[in-house]
Amino acid sequence: MIRNMKSIFTILIFTLPVTSLVAQQETFDLATYTIPAGWKKTLNTKDAVSLVITDTKRGTYCQIGIYASTTSKGSLQADFESEWQGLIVKPYKPTKAPELIPSASENGWDAKGGAAPFEFNGGQSAAMLLTMTSHDRCMSIVVLTNTSDYQTAIEKFLESVDLRKIEAPSQPANSIPVNNSTESPSILGMWSMSASDHSSWRMANGVMDYIIRQYTLNEDGTYTFISKAFDPLMDKILLGEENGTYQISGNNLTIIPQKNVLEAWSKKDNADKWGRLLTTQNIALEKVTYQFTKYYSQDIREWELILQAGTATKREGPFASGSSLSNAYYYSQISGSHPVIVLPEGQWATSETKKPPASSPAIKSSFTFNTTNFDDGWISTEQGDWVQVLKGSIRVLIHYPNKNADGYNPVVLDGLKIAWNILVAPKYSTVSNLEFKPINGWQAVEFAEADAVEKVTGESVHIVLFKKNSSNSRGNYMEFITPDKNTYQQEFGAYRQESSGWEKVEAMATYNKFAVGAGDLKGKWTSNFTGMTQYVNAYTGADAGATSHASNESFEFIADNSYNWNIGVATGMVGNSKFQSAKSSGTLSLPNNWQIYFSDLEGKPKTFNAYFSCVKGTRILWLEDSAYPIGYTAYGKKE
Repeated sequence: MIRNMKSIFTILIFTLPVTSLVAQQETFDLATYTIPAGWKKTLNTKDAVSLVITDTKRGTYCQIGIYASTTSKGSLQADFESEWQGLIVKPYKPTKAPELIPSASENGWDAKGGAAPFEFNGGQSAAMLLTMTSHDRCMSIVVLTNTSDYQTAIEKFLESVDLRKIEAPSQPANSIPVNNSTESPSILGMWSMSASDHSSWRMANGVMDYIIRQYTLNEDGTYTFISKAFDPLMDKILLGEENGTYQISGNNLTIIPQKNVLEAWSKKDNADKWGRLLTTQNIALEKVTYQFTKYYSQDIREWELILQAGTATKREGPFASGSSLSNAYYYSQISGSHPVIVLPEGQWATSETKKPPASSPAIKSSFTFNTTNFDDGWISTEQGDWVQVLKGSIRVLIHYPNKNADGYNPVVLDGLKIAWNILVAPKYSTVSNLEFKPINGWQAVEFAEADAVEKVTGESVHIVLFKKNSSNSRGNYMEFITPDKNTYQQEFGAYRQESSGWEKVEAMATYNKFAVGAGDLKGKWTSNFTGMTQYVNAYTGADAGATSHASNESFEFIADNSYNWNIGVATGMVGNSKFQSAKSSGTLSLPNNWQIYFSDLEGKPKTFNAYFSCVKGTRILWLEDSAYPIGYTAYGKKE
């Protein structure tokens, strides 16, 4: 892609012949590139990739850094000047102004290069910058070396770089995205921001530090803020843990901390692993109000949460550099490239001190039965936010309806990512192989899968998030947790690109099923239904009228095992509907915990098949006439 730009490296380096190198292809951010044979990847984060080769006998080195794309400043010249200051002047302090090469263009990208000498380890090195701009994205490559030995390898590397074509945005490239809705967009879930020191010495020697900051905004108005700082040159790992409440007003997010602690931990095996807790220090609480913008980047296909503050906060440090905004922090939604911080054993990234174990027993409930043992070996238990279905090493979580995760989104992929972030991501760390693979259609299938480490157990697992929508139902999200991908596929089948053939996966929703106890029924349970059919003349296409149907059926269960039943029905042509009603009273009994016997319904005794399903905080009663088992009717309890 950058064939026309390789000449920048003849400014300070004489071209020497080098034999062709066998290499491997990699992808980072918007770039696909080839690693020359013999080079080592010493850094691989969401912010940058570093490739290094050294010759200790001759004392020579060469390093190539590829930096993640950022929002363009509006022009190639502005981007180059900003990147030169941030990536060259600040870390390397060159002794001269850059010698520039005229810009070049290819595949919708404009590129500009420059180079300058700098001192390193008592000798002369060259720092070279190549900045590329396309519409609203900017991306840079930095080359550092003290020899001409790798000239041809550098040129071949640049020729291998291919940048994904960027489509023109709907707004000017130099504008800052704003929330264009009358309501504030949902920012619930986990958001991550990281930084590291890209000094020449660290990158050349592969001694990389980092600090990760992570906000978790919970549905109940609480939040946690976790920070982790690691440096190979330090003998400790620093962990910051803050929790409190938050308030949203328009596009303002106010953070109200209640507790803030900084912990120092030893390094296990002198590596990036938690050892033992050394010290704990309380940190002064800092209330802050941000102006937030939630922005979906079509280029990198990720959501960003941009938080602007009047002054830099103590919890986050300096504002982002090289940004169009001078007072902003840029957070990314948790994903495979932005994993959750792995905390020390026994701690969770939540405002609560503990979470129930992954396979915890059923919660305490006012209903008689909160566990069901099915004949096929599956065991269902009612839990706080889902029904857990367990068999052997396989767990399925049937999530209760969640207004933020289940909210309608015209783009199925975007809705799936939001659901993953709310329902799945907070429970896992070290996420890899994350794929979102929805299937559009009148029966859309939402499917995402990943490998991850379960924070509660510390076990490596494979996760699948699934939901099937139809014309009259949006289904429930189900989360499948297995030891590995092969276990999932053996039980439920491999991923399909059609909306049909998912019967084994869909069937797991039927395990939200619990027996009925006599004491569970007390109160009034109702079922309402409304429908209309429009008729058209088959020959003329003219309106031929419409029929409507509406019914309201209720059972009132009394403590002495008596009941009152009532149904009202309106049906017929619109404008000429007929009204009918019926009611009965009698006594009931339970032949077993899956049936209810009524002494009188419409003048005769009837037995109904019955069971409960769980939703958060309550139950739904399902009844079916056992003499005509054509389907169940749902009844909700009227408080």
